[in-house]
Amino acid sequence: MKKYETVMTWLKENIEAGRILPGEKLPTEPELMSRFGVSRNSVRQALGELSRQKFVESRHGIGTFCIRRTSNRSMLVGLVCLRVNSYIFPRIIQGCNRVVQKNGFTLLINESWYDAAQERRMLLALREKQVDGIILTPVEADGATSNAGLVKEIEESGIAVVLLDNEYAGYNFSSVILDDHGAGRTAAQYLWDRGHRDIGMIFSRNYRPKVLRKDGALEYLREKQITVRPEWIVGIEGQVSPFRTYGQIRELFHMKAAVPTAVICSSDDEALMLIRQAKRAGINVPDDLSVISFDNSDLARFSHPRLTSMDHPSDYMGELAATTLLNRVYHAETLVRTRSVIDSAVVNRDSVLGLPPA
Repeated sequence: MKKYETVMTWLKENIEAGRILPGEKLPTEPELMSRFGVSRNSVRQALGELSRQKFVESRHGIGTFCIRRTSNRSMLVGLVCLRVNSYIFPRIIQGCNRVVQKNGFTLLINESWYDAAQERRMLLALREKQVDGIILTPVEADGATSNAGLVKEIEESGIAVVLLDNEYAGYNFSSVILDDHGAGRTAAQYLWDRGHRDIGMIFSRNYRPKVLRKDGALEYLREKQITVRPEWIVGIEGQVSPFRTYGQIRELFHMKAAVPTAVICSSDDEALMLIRQAKRAGINVPDDLSVISFDNSDLARFSHPRLTSMDHPSDYMGELAATTLLNRVYHAETLVRTRSVIDSAVVNRDSVLGLPPA
């Protein structure tokens, strides 16, 4: 065996065995020269060949880093999310892909459109491809159609799983989620501090994080001895049909009773639908009606008026989900599940107006 091949073989074996992980810096050239008693040229030849084979990557002025692990790995990670090119999901995908690519894996992106049957087909296809792991924003469905059981089977087969932005009730998977209940309390407090006492809510009944946001807000208002009128709480099937959602929100302004001074919407897109329906009813936001929403998406930043919204650090959550997943891939023998809960804060813009003291 030639001298450079000795160095190359040792490095390759350590990468494939997982002793040198993707993203980890390799020993320096002087260290390798000393360890194997070879010249700098032999070390550089070994690193050059490993770079050609896409095992390592040299970064000028920093060093050489491992970028892949191939032993018993497909080097594929599946991502299944509700949407791909809209709302918070492009930022989630960017965060996931940044970590996945850095570690030498390929991200397979799938869009469920909040359809349990479609989600199931995607999960089965990813299992067939023998991906190393799956990041999933799960669709909620009734017990007969939920894919929680399938996800459990996939994990038990040796494929790492991390849930992102939502969880399955009654199941214990690693997850990265927002503190939605706490965010709901913060949104309600924000309105309370600005003098609002007549507060309504619009939330999606078929998505657990949005139900938790509503529950947190109601909890805070109960503590302040505020009872929200039942007709001011609009539960919609907001993940499915925007046309149906429009109709449900419209009912809020067709009631003979007075409308609230402020409304908490469980997402930015619901808030925009509310603002449009309010305008048709001759109600101006924020002069007549204040609105606070969730997710701080591009919709919030570029709407008119610009939405005051609870932040959703989508890019960071995508990165954290991918990092959590790859840690499970690298250390499959360690039976550890983690639940990362991210706090949220108000991003103050133009859609909430403070009321004068009573």
